[in-house]
Amino acid sequence: MIYFFLEDGTMMVSEPKIENSGIPQGTFVKRHRIPKVGGGFYTYQDLKNGMNISIYARIFRITGCDDFTRAFFQNALNRDPGQEEAQPMDQFTATGIDEAQRTMSPQSREIAESKEYNELAHGGNRKNLKLQQYLENDRKVLSFKCYWDDPTRYGSRMYYTMHYYLADDTVEMLDSLARNSGRDPYPVFWRRAPLRWNPHVSPAPGMLEPDPVIYKPEDFIIGQSVTVYGREILLYDCDDFTRDFYRDYIGHEQDSIPINQPEPVHFQLANPPHTGFGTEDDSLASCVHLTPRVPRRDINKLMTEVGKVMRFEARMVNSKQEDENRRFIVGCFIADGHVGVWESKQRNSGHAEGKFAAKSRKKNSSTGTWFKPSDFIVGMTVEVNATPFQIIRADENTLSYMEENCQEFPVADMRVICRKISSGAMADALRKVGAEITPEALGKLALEKCNEALWPHELVTIVRALVDPSSGKDTIPTDDLLQRLR
Repeated sequence: MIYFFLEDGTMMVSEPKIENSGIPQGTFVKRHRIPKVGGGFYTYQDLKNGMNISIYARIFRITGCDDFTRAFFQNALNRDPGQEEAQPMDQFTATGIDEAQRTMSPQSREIAESKEYNELAHGGNRKNLKLQQYLENDRKVLSFKCYWDDPTRYGSRMYYTMHYYLADDTVEMLDSLARNSGRDPYPVFWRRAPLRWNPHVSPAPGMLEPDPVIYKPEDFIIGQSVTVYGREILLYDCDDFTRDFYRDYIGHEQDSIPINQPEPVHFQLANPPHTGFGTEDDSLASCVHLTPRVPRRDINKLMTEVGKVMRFEARMVNSKQEDENRRFIVGCFIADGHVGVWESKQRNSGHAEGKFAAKSRKKNSSTGTWFKPSDFIVGMTVEVNATPFQIIRADENTLSYMEENCQEFPVADMRVICRKISSGAMADALRKVGAEITPEALGKLALEKCNEALWPHELVTIVRALVDPSSGKDTIPTDDLLQRLR
């Protein structure tokens, strides 16, 4: 093969390599400007099919040229490159062709490896068979989501992310471990390497292994499984790039198998029970912080609400006849939320007056939280020290405080109560009642016409808002009530 480079007028002669020729073939004359007989250097005008040229005392006959050379001579030089000639067949080539046609057996692996070794020993280069594949597919990676169901006892489903590198047909698998899964954080399940259909382990170094049969892109289909370390890994999803690749490569539309994951449930450890020493907040401080701290207190509320106590009269509702006539005073201290119960003196009750429940923070059994002032209203039943108390009335200071802070006590807000019972049917019924109505009758009327049950405390609020205390009456003027409802 004679190569002539038009850019600088240099030439190179190369001999094609023939197997088993016994000659180290390849580059015969390196690229440079070759002198010709008679002086000067060869140019493209000196080359033509069917002519002989002398290169360093060796005669070469030109028998043909490629399509580019023929087009260059015809178009650029406007001359004929000459008639092509058939190359003579030597005895070695003829013998090799006859042998190949007779046997038609593929070359053994041992012969191929020995030939490659001999070529490298004579200064040849290694063959890069996947160079074109690398240049076309560098940084192109197929990504799959897959899982493996562990069939062993106490086994679970393991999720993986599989990457297939198109540049060199290698596979990588990474563990997709959930948070706090309890497994060691080793993310690589299969290190990047070709994944073989016929895995093989050499018992001794240097032993000849069978030809590898590796996985190709067409072997990874959603819904099918691949074998890795003896595990059947099922593919259930892939990314958009992978879908586009398979659509263009083999015309296959990859599917997506939905995986129903259970809803994550966050389990929060409960606080240990109270030890009995100090308050419950003091014991909880040793659980919340490593170094116990003093519980925080609302200093502003302690300073502004000091000395203010909400007092209610209550009775026991434990269905015992001997406790029906007993009366108690339930006190709620606004500054710190403490609750205390004291029993009033009753003649011939058989019970001594005095402290029934010491002043302290107490929990509301119905809500599970600490008692707060808004939990105490007239008509409500509260449980203190495992004893149910029904609040039947409150003192004047308590009612006034609740009306002043009606945003915290809706039962003491006249506007909220009027919105509950304001309806056309209620107004028509009040006009038919007469000039006045009792609180009990108003409660029944609100339940019938508006389907709203009024707390006894709400009826007390209406009476205090519409009835003059100096009149000595407890009936509600209907005209004033209708005016408020408007």
